[in-house]
Amino acid sequence: MTKREMYDVIESVFSTVAADNEGATDILNMVAKERAALDRKNEKAKERAAEKRAAGDELRAAVKGVLGSEPMTIGEIIEALGDESLTPAKITARTRQLVAAGEVEKSMVKADGRKLTAYTLA
Repeated sequence: MTKREMYDVIESVFSTVAADNEGATDILNMVAKERAALDRKNEKAKERAAEKRAAGDELRAAVKGVLGSEPMTIGEIIEALGDESLTPAKITARTRQLVAAGEVEKSMVKADGRKLTAYTLA
């Protein structure tokens, strides 16, 4: 049961039991205030999610812009972007999204005796 559902139950109980009781009125006011707080909290969460999505879209476009016909590993992509705040996990997530969208192809390459995943434009 969510908070909003609990507030609905409280409101239905107190609105039918004693509408002219001062205590019931206080509780109904509190429920209205708490619902408004939940609405504000949800709106802020949506705004933060939209900002993060936009930042992810920019990074995804930057990763795609670096790629070409020559296979590049995650480390090479990070070097090409030249941003120290980027981590392999962030780049891997964006390349995975690009592969799923069909914009990038994934292949295996050997480097330093290891098999690494490399990416090229589709």
